[in-house]
Amino acid sequence: AHREEGARPVAVVAARLPQLRRVLAHASSSASAAAASDRRGDARLLLRDGDGRHMLVWHAAIEAPSTRGEAGSEAPPPPPPLERLRLFCTRRPAPVWAVVLCRGGHFAAAVYTLPSSAASEESLKPLAHRCFHRYVTRRKAGGRQSVADASKSIKSAGSSIRRHNEAMLAKEVRDLISSWLPTHLAQAALIWVHAPGPANTALLFGGQGPLRKADPRVRGVPFTTQRPTLGETSRVVLQLSRTELLEPQEAAELQRAPQAEDAPRRAALEREAEAAASAAARQLGEERRVAAEAEAEAELARAEAEAADLPSELHEAAEAGDAGRVQVLLEGGADPALRHVRYGFRVPYDVAKTREVRNAFRKARAELPERWDWAAAHVPQGLTEQEEADREERERAKAREKKKKAEKARKERRKQEEAERAAAAALLVEATAGADLAALSASIEKAQGVGCDGAELERARERLAALQFEATDPAAIARREREKRAAAAEARLNRLTGGAP
Repeated sequence: AHREEGARPVAVVAARLPQLRRVLAHASSSASAAAASDRRGDARLLLRDGDGRHMLVWHAAIEAPSTRGEAGSEAPPPPPPLERLRLFCTRRPAPVWAVVLCRGGHFAAAVYTLPSSAASEESLKPLAHRCFHRYVTRRKAGGRQSVADASKSIKSAGSSIRRHNEAMLAKEVRDLISSWLPTHLAQAALIWVHAPGPANTALLFGGQGPLRKADPRVRGVPFTTQRPTLGETSRVVLQLSRTELLEPQEAAELQRAPQAEDAPRRAALEREAEAAASAAARQLGEERRVAAEAEAEAELARAEAEAADLPSELHEAAEAGDAGRVQVLLEGGADPALRHVRYGFRVPYDVAKTREVRNAFRKARAELPERWDWAAAHVPQGLTEQEEADREERERAKAREKKKKAEKARKERRKQEEAERAAAAALLVEATAGADLAALSASIEKAQGVGCDGAELERARERLAALQFEATDPAAIARREREKRAAAAEARLNRLTGGAP
């Protein structure tokens, strides 16, 4: 890059930086001083040109990818910093950079050819670019939905939409990066990546991620970035590819060697800077929270509208119990793994209420095992015609066995009831022949409970009525009293005469 106010070239950087460990404390314009700061691992080098002007160059600008070494092998020793800077500045053609930013549901990727002279943010044009945004963050509670799911179970419409959007974002990002691998990324000298957090890192570098951390071209952006947009990718390129010219006072401050007595002052300044940064972060967070609440509502409504437009014929047929229509839709290409917002983001198989409909899904899996992701559709093992016939035959055999056992139980129960009726009838005949009113009444009640013959019950009832009449009729009572007195007198007479009792 050239200084905008002059034509003297300074430096162009094109390399990944390790994360900023500390501000450069001391360096000089000599090669030995540059090498010293290189050994210390400073983020940027402080250099001075022939006119005495000082500038800061990103340390990784002069580190070529080939000097980083492959995984598992020892990297060769790099040349001195100034030699690496010279080699880079004379490189032809101009290198290509790729920038990938991913954070908070926002994704931006762009590929640029580094300019040979000073370029503004407006004049820098990408060779290719793409931006995505999905509603994946829990606006009021904060954080990604996948992170919240790891600690507790959340069941709500908003959480279901965020899970769906996370899956869609991952698919869109991985498809884009995979399509760029043989073209734009293959010609890129460096790939700058900023993806903070485990979710974003796994999206790009996980088991299914398209990028690999072992790739020596992949490097992290060494400064804080804003929301991922196309403009932010161009800002990253311009900031990394420029040198920072310093005022003499700033250069002198950086070159001043740290003294032991300055430690308390530096500590106090660091504490003040941390407190100011914390206050600014809190204020910014509050402003963003207020602005994000309205945005979250709009995002939720938009996501629900997008999800509501998804096809739902298969869900409707499964819920209605129409197995024939389910079979026709599956044969016609309906996706059984599709989740719909109107059905709580459930798949059609989970909506089915009858066995016939569920069997229709299983038959389709047996006929089309490779067409759909049946595991994601929650459809169990496929069901063939022969398996269904065998299952129906087993069910019929089980039903016959159950019916046979029930018939046997009925016969035993009838036999027991007949025995109880016979015993009750015999007891009823015996009680009818006697004169015990209480025994006859109990026998009639038991005979009625077990269903004895009607004729026997009628005779017993007549006998019971007769006994009840005799027990309450005055003439019958007087007759029984006379018979008792006569029997007692006869017994006394026989005892007095010595006759038989």
